[in-house]
Amino acid sequence: MKRVLFFLGMVVFSSITAQEKDEVLLMLGESPIYESEFKRVYLKNIDLVKDASQKDVDEYLKLFIDYKLKLQEAKFLGLDKKETYQTELDGYARELSSNYLTDVKASDEMVREAYERMKKRIRASHILIQLRRDASPEDTLKAFKKITEARNKIVKGESFESIAETYSEDPSVTKNKGDLGWYSVFRMVYPFENASYQTKIGEISAPFRTQFGYHIVKVTGQQPYEGKVTVAHILAKIDEKQTASIAAHKIKEIKQQLEDGVAFDVVAKQYSDDKQSAPYGGELKPFEKGVLNSEAFENAAFTLKEVGELSQPIKTQYGLHILKLLNKEAVGTYEEEKSQLTERIKRDTRAQLITDKFLTSLKKKYGVEKNEEAILYFKKIATSITESDKNSYPKTEAFQKVLFKIKDKEYAYKDFASFLFEKQYKAKYFKDLSKFIDRSYDDFESQELLAYYKNNLERDNQEFANVLLEYREGLLLFDIMETTIWDRAKEDMEGVKKYYQEHKNDYKKGETYTVIKASSVNKKTLAKTAKLLSKGMSIDKIRSIVNKKGVQVIFSEEFLEKGVDSFPERFLAEKNTSTFTEEKEYQTLFFVKEIQQETIKEFETVKGKVINDYQQHLENIWLDSLRKKYRVKVDEKILNKVKKEFSI
Repeated sequence: MKRVLFFLGMVVFSSITAQEKDEVLLMLGESPIYESEFKRVYLKNIDLVKDASQKDVDEYLKLFIDYKLKLQEAKFLGLDKKETYQTELDGYARELSSNYLTDVKASDEMVREAYERMKKRIRASHILIQLRRDASPEDTLKAFKKITEARNKIVKGESFESIAETYSEDPSVTKNKGDLGWYSVFRMVYPFENASYQTKIGEISAPFRTQFGYHIVKVTGQQPYEGKVTVAHILAKIDEKQTASIAAHKIKEIKQQLEDGVAFDVVAKQYSDDKQSAPYGGELKPFEKGVLNSEAFENAAFTLKEVGELSQPIKTQYGLHILKLLNKEAVGTYEEEKSQLTERIKRDTRAQLITDKFLTSLKKKYGVEKNEEAILYFKKIATSITESDKNSYPKTEAFQKVLFKIKDKEYAYKDFASFLFEKQYKAKYFKDLSKFIDRSYDDFESQELLAYYKNNLERDNQEFANVLLEYREGLLLFDIMETTIWDRAKEDMEGVKKYYQEHKNDYKKGETYTVIKASSVNKKTLAKTAKLLSKGMSIDKIRSIVNKKGVQVIFSEEFLEKGVDSFPERFLAEKNTSTFTEEKEYQTLFFVKEIQQETIKEFETVKGKVINDYQQHLENIWLDSLRKKYRVKVDEKILNKVKKEFSI
């Protein structure tokens, strides 16, 4: 199973056409596998392999052969011809191709810019003069003069608020006098964001245009991004095993220990009920507001000001916590933030700017130039096209003329005419039909450029071809493993149980100790506790004695399994014995209350692991049969040459 998943993530290259220097490394039946393929796969994945034995060329070759045998059998069974397989592969290819339909350089520049901007928030006011996208030159000039007039009055000393109330056509101006409040990157359309971040505090921007019209912006404030915090916490869980009153008592005792000077990380390791963070002193990964599913926890974390500061106990849906501030950071590194910023840009108006740059590069790549003569022709017949039925428009000789070419593919006037008829409904939104033609021509040209590039992507882009092949073979491998091994193991419960019976010794529960754990900074009190425990006194009774004048000792009961859990050094594995440990003057004793001997685990408790092991058992048998079906013959001479190249 592990071997399957390992190769599922590989970039596997198809067998290439043999060249003089690309020799056959091995044969699987009648199928040759070339030296170059194995070398590229090995070098691609060697740094990802953690198992040192698999870095050995011979061991790696065994895994590689197993992988190829499975693919050979999958193709023999026709799994690559299944409709479901083809459908999923086509869907992935469409999704993957979207990553290659962009200008990488422009995208990276946008990401970098967004990263720099996310470090601060802006407060600004604005004035808007509304204007349609397809406005006439006369209306555009009128709107520009009006926004310029408003700006000039403000520059000469009139208040922004009064001018906003008089001039602005933003419906919210009556309530906010143009004040937009605080915002940051991605909150406004890109041209507006640009003006906001490029204008100094107190200054008025030059007029600029968005899809809403003309604006001016006055920046009234800037703030640093609130950022992320790193905290450690100690949790007293509230659940069916630990009531709210018990948790409250526990967190009170923990708080007392912290106030007495016991190190936070030591107490967290010993008593926090968050088993994931406890081994690390309670430390959590850095987070920002809005990412956790506990507002109370976030508020408490961001309220802490100084590193090392402790919170009061707070309650969340998980239980009671005490927090310690470890670090505050304004923004993650560029690499940390890059992935999220990239995704946000794809959903932002910036995306169109990146697409436009990419289209420009395609026009240059394919030598496509704008056909001004054709545009003029369609402007002359714009009315007839927008008002005619698609099936009854005049078929003139001009419709046979070439509009433009992309390599060897020609597009005629008639192709653009068909496109216009499909977009007839948009014409009504344009006062000037010539602008409808201009916009439609650009859209048609862009559509066909992208379609041509996408349809030839696997041929023209080697990286895309390699990634697609990885998925193609990985999907095929998953299908054959599911039908041949995984489903069979799940359905053959009789075989699973038989396997369990034959391998019972592999499913043992180690010797288990019921341990009373007690911790304190007072060695004498802890020694007294150990003595009372050895006499069989209950924890509640001992607690009432040693904590009579305040919390001196914290108690808990734990179960430690040999071979699974970590034990204290020099642990005395005998009933009614105590083992003492010390960390930063904080002592802990482990008193062995009960010992449960090693036992065979019941089938139901290890069912999942047994199924896993049974699957591996079936896979080994299957691979043996495939080696017989498809004779494997390795050219030792070529293999030794490969080893020498890798200095193995």
